[in-house]
Amino acid sequence: MSFALLELHDVSPYYKTEFLDALELLEEVGCHKFSLLVVPYFWHRAPLGENREFVSLVKSTEAEIVLHGYTHKGKKRLQDFLWTDGEGEFGGVGLQETYEKVRAGLELFEYLGFRTEFFVPPAWIGNPYLEEVLRSLGFRAVAYRWHVKDLVYNTFIRSPVLTFSSRSGLSWLSIKLMPELGRLYQRHRVIRLALHMTDFRDPRKTSLWRSLLGEIKNSRRWTSYGELFGKGGPSPSLKGLQPAGWMVQ
Repeated sequence: MSFALLELHDVSPYYKTEFLDALELLEEVGCHKFSLLVVPYFWHRAPLGENREFVSLVKSTEAEIVLHGYTHKGKKRLQDFLWTDGEGEFGGVGLQETYEKVRAGLELFEYLGFRTEFFVPPAWIGNPYLEEVLRSLGFRAVAYRWHVKDLVYNTFIRSPVLTFSSRSGLSWLSIKLMPELGRLYQRHRVIRLALHMTDFRDPRKTSLWRSLLGEIKNSRRWTSYGELFGKGGPSPSLKGLQPAGWMVQ
């Protein structure tokens, strides 16, 4: 059996309108299992803890909650140019700052009544300290662009991400390439679909997501991080888990 993990990225009061549009799309195509990648203080704007109405909206979805950084804002680095423009929050960050950011996000989640064991760094960019910090704070797994790593058993599941770029120029290219990438990734047992809030400002992307979600719904089973990494270890239905060493991406 093949699986698909559907993620809504950059969930924040800053994108409330887009978040509602995303939920409407998922309802329309009949996708009822998905994960919400929540940013506590998106770009130092619209703090989650000061918007109880939005918190209630997130809880009402009964979706899986994933911590997605703290501010989502990072340094502009040449090596990250292809993937992001200043949104790799943990790229080039030291141990203390990494710990403070993750701990602050986790503490806010606990205060608001959100529970999570899973972490996705913004732009899927980590650093040499991130995984040890996540282990120390009780996280079960961390997801990068090409794989998801189990922090307990030190294994990983190869799982590429289908996503659009939000950068001018690259955005147009990603729209053109999406159908081909969807076909290319068919051989993978697990794929992840990353729907960013900014996608819902572009009717072309919304239309493509509608079509792609409909196709995947008929060929794969929807899953979640919680199902992939249960308390007893990775799901036995997932073959091909690999030893990860201490790989950081």
